[in-house]
Amino acid sequence: MSTTGFDRTSRVSQFVLSLCLAQAALTAHAQICPHRGDLDETYCDANRDLVADSPAMGKTPDRLVLGVSSVEDAQTAMKTYSPLVDYLKGCLKKDVQLYPPVGEANVLEGMRTGQVHVAQFATGGTMYAVNFAGAVPFAGKGPAGTGKRDTYTLMLIVKTESAYQKPIDLKGKQIAHTSVTSNSGNLAPRALFPELGLTPEKDYKVAFSGKHDKSIIGVQLGLYDAAAVASDVFERLVAKGDIKRHQFRVIYESEEFPPDAFSHAHDLDPKLASDIKRCFYDFHFPELMSKQLENNDRFFAVGYAKDWKLVRLIAKASGVQMSKGAYQAIVATKKK
Repeated sequence: MSTTGFDRTSRVSQFVLSLCLAQAALTAHAQICPHRGDLDETYCDANRDLVADSPAMGKTPDRLVLGVSSVEDAQTAMKTYSPLVDYLKGCLKKDVQLYPPVGEANVLEGMRTGQVHVAQFATGGTMYAVNFAGAVPFAGKGPAGTGKRDTYTLMLIVKTESAYQKPIDLKGKQIAHTSVTSNSGNLAPRALFPELGLTPEKDYKVAFSGKHDKSIIGVQLGLYDAAAVASDVFERLVAKGDIKRHQFRVIYESEEFPPDAFSHAHDLDPKLASDIKRCFYDFHFPELMSKQLENNDRFFAVGYAKDWKLVRLIAKASGVQMSKGAYQAIVATKKK
């Protein structure tokens, strides 16, 4: 056998050995984990706080990458969050960059694969991020005057000039939902509306608009009879002058939910994770950023086990699985 052939065979053997060792490590990890709960098999939750445990040796990346999932384009993300990125650079004394791809699926995959270290996820998306991307929620935006994180509600809205006065009036009509993973735009309606006499797909036709603002404008334009939307998005459109409050009637409003939150990757060095939290809690939003984020101006501490309890119950009641496979099926359907 030639030297080249021997080297090639050796490299193949080493590659196969590496795969076997990696598989053995995963198998061993699965066997020694005393509790995992709803988390993906990659993670463990030995302390039962519902988020992935930190490994013995955490990561301390030279460059910290921040992901944003709630906007459609990188330009809007940079415009909104560049003050935070600049502040973190100085506070952490570390290079901090915004993850170029935005959107829930991209940022989730980025955190799962280790490309994203800190990320913002919407209420429903946070559950997927925790379960199969190893996300640990730690900060939610809110107004300094209240001393606590912001909240929002699910609203069922119709045009003021319509004949619909109560939810049951919408039987046989078309109601806009936003996206499959949205809490107020899909999960909560599926869990809460049946008690109002409106079971999705049975008592009314569901039309997915893609986003809350599209649902709201769709009602305004008469594209939908009603829409299930987040109150904070509705208020933001009113503040921007995109819609007039008197054009809509709210015929149902839910209990309060936690809004979007920032999470850090579970495998960061504990000291770095602690420093990131401190910097977030000390950050004061500049005026423009505050206006862009519903007049919130601070970050407050959040905990997944407590603050997402109602959201988890709603997801369970709606029959939606918060697993990697379930999310990948959603993404695959969207691509089709």
